[in-house]
Amino acid sequence: MPNHTTPTRDAIGLLLLVLAATMLLGACDQPPEMREDPPERPVLALILEPPEDMTSRTFSARAEAAERTALAFRVSGQVVLVHADLGDRVMEGDVLARLDDRDYRLKVRELEGQLEAAEGQLEEAEVNYRRGQDLVRDGTISRADYDGLRSAFRQAQGQRDAAREGLSTARAALEDTVLRAPFDAHVARRNIEPHEQASPERVVFVLDDLEEIELRVGMPETLVVHRDRLTAVDVHFAALGRRYAGRVRAVGVDVDEDTQTYPVRIVVDNPDQRILPGMTARLDFRAGLPEADEQGYFHVPMTAVFDHEGQPHVWVLDEAGETVTRRPVSLGPLERDGVRVLGDLHAGQQVVTAGVQHLSEGQTVRVLTEDEMRGARR
Repeated sequence: MPNHTTPTRDAIGLLLLVLAATMLLGACDQPPEMREDPPERPVLALILEPPEDMTSRTFSARAEAAERTALAFRVSGQVVLVHADLGDRVMEGDVLARLDDRDYRLKVRELEGQLEAAEGQLEEAEVNYRRGQDLVRDGTISRADYDGLRSAFRQAQGQRDAAREGLSTARAALEDTVLRAPFDAHVARRNIEPHEQASPERVVFVLDDLEEIELRVGMPETLVVHRDRLTAVDVHFAALGRRYAGRVRAVGVDVDEDTQTYPVRIVVDNPDQRILPGMTARLDFRAGLPEADEQGYFHVPMTAVFDHEGQPHVWVLDEAGETVTRRPVSLGPLERDGVRVLGDLHAGQQVVTAGVQHLSEGQTVRVLTEDEMRGARR
């Protein structure tokens, strides 16, 4: 009979070790095409837009005259004539309305007579004062008499000056019975009619200078931080069917407590004066970027940025949109809907915006729509 020998425990351990080594060597010798690639990952992606388009913001506003003036007579009286009507174009210096000036003319004539008398008294007092200077020197009159002549002369001067001032005031009041346009404008409101009583407290005309139109908007902090770069504003008036180039005149630095926005004033030239106060407009703001940043300063959602070795990165798809490459970026200002990034990027590239934590360098991806991505998550 054959002699069967029972394997020792050491022999069994050696056999297992040899089998393990054989399997490992076999795996190493497996052809490259047999290895498993990382699975295809579904992602969302965003096409990078040119930097100059990334900070556009749209607002609505109503047109106002850049210069609006409410006019009232400086004196009281009855209106005798109204020369301007609602909507009229008036030029600087044009007469808008007149008051009955009879009392004011009488006052001027009265004060002209008083001034004439005061000047006559002053002339006489001056002659006596000059003569008194010679007489006091040769002792013909006393020092006290001389002082009296000098006092009378100075009193006559004061009466003459008071008469002049009173006459000047009366003449100004007479001129104020005529209301004139302070600048070229349109009559926005007319609140007076002939035979009515006017007073300095009553606004009788409102004038609008339509050479420039002003629009006011409230700007959020995400855009007002770029106020030094706010230069280009496209203003579109739907009623006119055309765009106008606007410019920022002023940006407030104190937030409005009710709206939590900052007031911004925009001015539009209106040479043909087709824009009228009250018209609605759409304003497209654009915040210019420094020249050094124009080629690489892009806006992406926060979900596109991830950390790799302590530095922010984004995943960029290749031209075919099939594989991803990791790109380091520098973070710029945060915005309400994302962040600005600066790096080796250019317009037209696709950047992954969802699924970034599950990707690896060179991994194959499949770009989904948002609806498809929601379905994949289910």
